[in-house]
Amino acid sequence: MKQIKALSFLAILVAVSLAKPSSAGAADFSLRIMPSYEFALNSKADSVLDGIFSLDWSVFTVRTRDEIYFSAQASPVIMLAQNIDPVIFYNFGGAAGYSFRVTDRISVSGEISAGLWTLPEDTKRNIHGASGLSFGARVSGNYYISPVIKAGVFCGYQNYLYSPKPFLHSIQAGVGISINLTKTLFKANPIALQDIETQPLFPVFYAYYDSNSFGSVSFTNLEKNDLTDVEVSVFIEQFMSVPKVVGTFGKISPGEEFSVDLTAFLNESILNQMQKQLSDAVVTVSYKNLGQQDSYENHFFMQTLTRNSMSWEDDRRAAAFVSAKDGAVQRFSRQISLALKDRLSTAPSVNRLYAQAVFDVLKAYGINYVIDPTSVFSTSDTVAVDFLQFPYQTLLYHGGDCDDLSILNCSLFEALGIQTAFITIPGHIFMAYDSGLTAAQADAVYGKNKYIVQDGRVWIPFEITVSQDTFELGLKLGIRQWNKYPEERKLIPIHEAWTEFKPVTVPESDVSLQFPKDALR
Repeated sequence: MKQIKALSFLAILVAVSLAKPSSAGAADFSLRIMPSYEFALNSKADSVLDGIFSLDWSVFTVRTRDEIYFSAQASPVIMLAQNIDPVIFYNFGGAAGYSFRVTDRISVSGEISAGLWTLPEDTKRNIHGASGLSFGARVSGNYYISPVIKAGVFCGYQNYLYSPKPFLHSIQAGVGISINLTKTLFKANPIALQDIETQPLFPVFYAYYDSNSFGSVSFTNLEKNDLTDVEVSVFIEQFMSVPKVVGTFGKISPGEEFSVDLTAFLNESILNQMQKQLSDAVVTVSYKNLGQQDSYENHFFMQTLTRNSMSWEDDRRAAAFVSAKDGAVQRFSRQISLALKDRLSTAPSVNRLYAQAVFDVLKAYGINYVIDPTSVFSTSDTVAVDFLQFPYQTLLYHGGDCDDLSILNCSLFEALGIQTAFITIPGHIFMAYDSGLTAAQADAVYGKNKYIVQDGRVWIPFEITVSQDTFELGLKLGIRQWNKYPEERKLIPIHEAWTEFKPVTVPESDVSLQFPKDALR
């Protein structure tokens, strides 16, 4: 007997050492009802019926989905015999058990119980009151019908102690049904949000976010069984027509963490964003839990910036502001094309002719280079938010800083059919245009080594900040600055950048601006 007690104590110590307390979302209260038949071993009763009511509390989790639980139990015990009215006594106590989850739907458990039994006195029937200690043990097999209901069968041994011999000891057999009160009454979610990280939304990159992440979210499966057919979607009601599925998983195991990157198919209404604001968003996880379809939602706020906002983590981003379809740019480019149509056939270089014309028109229009003291491009802070103007705004305001003028010039060149590029050097951005010439031809038109050869194209660097000086000075300063920074310089073709950052045009860009007609005479 001492050896059995020692082994039992050792088994309990091992189980507790392997166990971990259930989290608030995983600790469950359940109500168990177990009608049973007892085969009496020492009673004259023909049969004994028992009905156990048990309130179970899962306290510890072992091996992700096994459980150590404690129970408060009460049961009426009915002893039946021929020609004698039923004798009823009551048993109250507690139990401790271990549930081993074999599969998602099947578990096997064992428990030991102890308590007090009492037989009420009945003077009319000459029944004297009695009471004593009780103990027992049972094993059961259970089938999970749903996440909240399981049914099973059990058998065990029960002893109602009395002196000098047990009042009753018996072998039990019965069936049981258990209802998870926590999940039923409080709609406990089987999924827990672990972490969510988001970056501010830049309206000008709304198309970019369809395939590129603006954040991530991770969850954990709190269930003791697999979740299947898991689908994660995100929805920003203000800027999306329908939710977008951002992740699918065939199976998520108990305790497993899963994460997805957040992307969104945003509509153009986000380009109306004139002030930064917090936008309501929701991420939804739909899944099947033991065959039942269910879902979990988590609401969060996204910061949405103004449509002129941009950060310089990637210099290619500025290409989104370069638009040949900008309404004001279209007006200017058409006027330039009409003014030059008779000169194209005799020009030694059509692209240079157009480049000179763009410079002359902007100079006559009164475009000025204005240093922006709030601009972050000249700093090393690539994640700070900068304010960039759309082409029509630079025309409307008659000026801008280096990135604004580069965007305007590139847009006009692109509208005229000439491919362009950004050139970045430490603290500055300007532009280059495709000469449309071979290197030998460029030597004759621009001078030897006054150009950049990259990817088979001959590019002409042009400094856009000298908008009120001369075209020749812009060419001279452009190649000089390129040569000054052989290690840090970078040429970014606009068409290559557009593959990642689509050009954006806002409806109000079609403004009425006075084209300087005398500029090209």
